[in-house]
Amino acid sequence: MKKRIRIISYSVSVLCLIAAVFLLLISIDSPKNDNLHNKENDLNNEVEHKILYLCSYNTQYYSYDAQYSGIQRSLFENCIDYDIFYMDAKKYGTTQDKLVFHDFLKARMHPGEYEAVLLGDDNALLFAMEYQEELFKGLPMVFFGINDLDLARTSCKNRYITGFYEETYLDILVELTSKLFPDSRQFIAIHDSSVAGRADEKKFFALARNYPEYEFSDINTSTMNKKEFVEALEQIPSDAVIFFMTCYGDNDGKIYSVLSRAHTITNATSAPVIRNYPGGEGQGILGGIYMDFENQCYLAGLTIADILKNGADVSKIPLMETTTSCCAFDWQMIKKLGLNRSVFQEGTIFYNKNPTIIELFGRILPVMGLIVVALLIIIVILNISEAQEKKTNSELRASQEVLLKSEVQLRYLVDNDEILDILNRRTITNFIINEVPVNAKFSMIIIDIDGFKNLNESYGHQVADSILQYMVAVFKEICDGIDCKIARYGGDEFLLYFNDRKICADDELVSRLMNAIHAPIPLGDESLVITASLGIANSDGKTPPERQILNAETAMYNAKDDGKNRVSVYDGELKQKDEEETRIKAKLQEAFDHDGFYMVYQPQIHTKTKKIHGYEALVRMKEQGIYPGQFIPVAERNGWIWKIGRITTELVIKQLAQWRDEGRELYPVSINFSSNQLNDYGYIDFMKDLLKHYKVPANLIEIEITEGMFLAKSALSDAIFKHFQKMGIKLLMDDFGTGYSSLGYLTYIPVDVIKLDKSLVDTYLVDGKDSFIKDIIRLMHDLGKQMIIEGVEEQWQYERLMEFNADIIQGYFFSKPLPAADAIIFQPK
Repeated sequence: MKKRIRIISYSVSVLCLIAAVFLLLISIDSPKNDNLHNKENDLNNEVEHKILYLCSYNTQYYSYDAQYSGIQRSLFENCIDYDIFYMDAKKYGTTQDKLVFHDFLKARMHPGEYEAVLLGDDNALLFAMEYQEELFKGLPMVFFGINDLDLARTSCKNRYITGFYEETYLDILVELTSKLFPDSRQFIAIHDSSVAGRADEKKFFALARNYPEYEFSDINTSTMNKKEFVEALEQIPSDAVIFFMTCYGDNDGKIYSVLSRAHTITNATSAPVIRNYPGGEGQGILGGIYMDFENQCYLAGLTIADILKNGADVSKIPLMETTTSCCAFDWQMIKKLGLNRSVFQEGTIFYNKNPTIIELFGRILPVMGLIVVALLIIIVILNISEAQEKKTNSELRASQEVLLKSEVQLRYLVDNDEILDILNRRTITNFIINEVPVNAKFSMIIIDIDGFKNLNESYGHQVADSILQYMVAVFKEICDGIDCKIARYGGDEFLLYFNDRKICADDELVSRLMNAIHAPIPLGDESLVITASLGIANSDGKTPPERQILNAETAMYNAKDDGKNRVSVYDGELKQKDEEETRIKAKLQEAFDHDGFYMVYQPQIHTKTKKIHGYEALVRMKEQGIYPGQFIPVAERNGWIWKIGRITTELVIKQLAQWRDEGRELYPVSINFSSNQLNDYGYIDFMKDLLKHYKVPANLIEIEITEGMFLAKSALSDAIFKHFQKMGIKLLMDDFGTGYSSLGYLTYIPVDVIKLDKSLVDTYLVDGKDSFIKDIIRLMHDLGKQMIIEGVEEQWQYERLMEFNADIIQGYFFSKPLPAADAIIFQPK
């Protein structure tokens, strides 16, 4: 008998352990997956726009949390960032306070910083309308939570303003109240003299004509102090119904919170209290019907997104006078007052309601049921026959072994990459940080497969994974017998850690790795050849091991920058280059913040007439000793080229306007456009606004785009090219001849002018080869395109190109890039 009890107890323990492990895995896995999902969203959602949010009140206002939640959700979903400024008009509502806020806001706003304005409640709208020309000129504005319908309608007559009226649903609330309290004949509104309070009062008394048998009266808290207010409340009969509206101010100038007012009202009167706004729940308030603030603010955010991302016309977006409502009542108060629950509308929220057993334990009941059933089955089986003891024990031992194996497998999966069966990034990084001393001798190699993204897109993930598995097998074979750890460091990156070893670029191990990478990889009936870039870092007894990981990465990226398919070692020269890049990054940041750029202009000359055709605008930094060949690549690598693109565009358009105002004859100016600017979705609107602001015709702007961007043929690039053409801006193909080998694509790409790269001029504009240049010019003319020849530096080059009927010359033969003042008066000799 004791043995049987022992067996049963053991079985129950095992089952409980299994259930505990199962629940533990669920609890661990769910937040992990949620965090992973959130992280992926954060990575994929980069900020595209930025707006200003003016809030009439402060963060303690009763509707702020709901407003903030709706705004943040809609704006962040659409990659829109925002800054908030609080007027705190409840406390600081005088004319002087408004002037102080105006000066405060004006000092902190920068031209072009915000693309739109979001206005919360009446005071913010009134402020924005008063200072629109000074602070918000040309900016679309969307308001919400406006209590004054006349103000909302008046403001929407402004072509830049639209928004949402705050419907209080007072008519529905009064109707419901009359059904809940059929014996009551006195309705009393409590309000103050604020904009919202007066709006509430007006709506309340407007409903009186619909209920002639009821007495409608009010208490205006702005006309009394707190003591007088309490005395007025104490005079209210218990069979009346109180409508707790906007009533936060008194005649002493004090401002009270919703909770404070709710406490005062419910402690001074026994009459039921109804609200047409949220707040006061659990303070003796029966409930109410009110606008869903979170939903309205979410819709306001979506309206902003529609304007910024889809180009919606603000003047054509009508005022929204009605949005979603919320009906919420205190369940315990309903029971206490014995109210008829059938009169509540469908979807009413009942808070302060005791949860049912299902609501409390619904998630664990199925699990408990399964455990109980399992226990019953085991007990029945154990009581059928003592002969099953050995079998049961055997099964238990097997189950225990499975659990142990599962635990081992889970630990393995935590430390290793499941697909490639090697260490993962977390494990190798922790090993290097925690177990490798600073004075240890070691080397690291980071291997990145060149063009793996294109390979992934061309062959699919399954084939790409098989290629990575093949490479891992090759690495393991090469490193066999060597004290080495192999880890997956990224999607197509590997980190190889070698203990007690120093590796150089011409090391035999490196040669074997490169040869293995270059060897054809079998793919069914065909084979694939890939290349990779290798970065090597060696310990020096001083640098922390974790820093050497970054050094190896730096070396790898240097190999890629040098043309890929090569090896780079992090040495003194590369360290100096790394430090130099860090210095340039700091100077770039400083230049962004302190007007650190200027433009020079290289004239473009008609070959036949020697008259000016136009200019190419070239950006320079005011910081001495930093040249375009240094700061442009750094800006590209760090995602800042879009900032430079906007700065150069504005400087050029302002310069054209200045030349015009000086009475100069204007010529087209070409601006370089980087492929990394394609993600600057607001660039087209930015340029349009600048051209409009400075009254500069679009045909004076030309855009230089590299050959590769035309060939990429993405939907994004095609859309931007069409926008440029629609504006009347010419497109120039820069660096022609340095990339694609076929000329067939020239028949369909949307380009007006071809710029022949200097490298082709130097190579082919020589005796015996110059017919190539002549044929290219003739071909472009046959295709209806002009040719600009870059890099012309000698008299004989100019004369030869004139014989070939070249259209335009650009180069030091005529002029180097000049400051604006010199460029506009330049005359070719």
